[in-house]
Amino acid sequence: MGKYLARFLLGGKTLGGATLSRFLAFHVFFLPAAIFTVVGLHFLLVFHDGISAPPVPGVRVDPKTYRAQYEKLLTDHGVPFWPDAAWRDVVVAFAVVLTIVGLAYFVGPLALNNPPNPSVLANDPRPDWYMLWYFAVLALLPRGLESAFMILAPLSAFVFLLLVPVLWNKGERHPARRPWAVAVVIMVVVTILAFWIEGSISPWSPDFNAPALPASLVRSHDPSVISGAQLFHDKGCEFCHTIEGHGGSRGPNLSSVARRLSVIEIKIRILNGGGNMPSFAGILTSANVDDLVAFLETRLRVDGSWQAENAPVLRER
Repeated sequence: MGKYLARFLLGGKTLGGATLSRFLAFHVFFLPAAIFTVVGLHFLLVFHDGISAPPVPGVRVDPKTYRAQYEKLLTDHGVPFWPDAAWRDVVVAFAVVLTIVGLAYFVGPLALNNPPNPSVLANDPRPDWYMLWYFAVLALLPRGLESAFMILAPLSAFVFLLLVPVLWNKGERHPARRPWAVAVVIMVVVTILAFWIEGSISPWSPDFNAPALPASLVRSHDPSVISGAQLFHDKGCEFCHTIEGHGGSRGPNLSSVARRLSVIEIKIRILNGGGNMPSFAGILTSANVDDLVAFLETRLRVDGSWQAENAPVLRER
């Protein structure tokens, strides 16, 4: 049924105007209708079964006796939903709407930027702050698992939450008596926070704002080395590679590349590229490659120091 479902979603065989109209209809009509249906089912269950009583340490829940205990609690301490409890919902809902209207009036929407410039190739798209953690999860997944994760992970979480009151409906409810449940919640929060921090940094994306390498890091008066350091920035190498803390993290760290690769190996890697690295064979001249290699040969960082005396040994290798 895949091709029929795809045709239904796309409004044809390919992406087009009908696709946009259908997805707009999904967002404006079908998704709100599904949300209203779930909320209506929730209210039906609330009126039929009531709400959860406040948890009390030491009081265990037994599905066989819970109904009788709940009815007694309602008789002794219960209040009618309307109007005793409903007015609180009305006040909160009014405050939320008023806040949104106030933000729209006093803050307003984000201003439109200038028209897109097709000559600007540096781009680092990312979602809004509240989805940065999910952005990081998808970016760090092994290649090929993104689509499966985007579908199966929310579906699994939804099914799990539906099964919680069915499979785990007895025992202690107070957090003080449920250390494992509290630990799981803390672990989820810390994990999301860690992914959010990683998403805000996004080391898998090139750092197009990386400044040119400082002169103190070049540590040479050789014109070839100085020219190579400038090429390292001008040709975008610094956007993906780090030199002693300067540059991006998408590619390998080159702070000690001369200790790992010979001159020939460095030239082959520059000219042929590899992985996500483009080939520079048609971009750099022979003199440019020599200057860039001369600069990379000075990267002999050992225990945080630069040892120039090792350069002749590596050049002979």
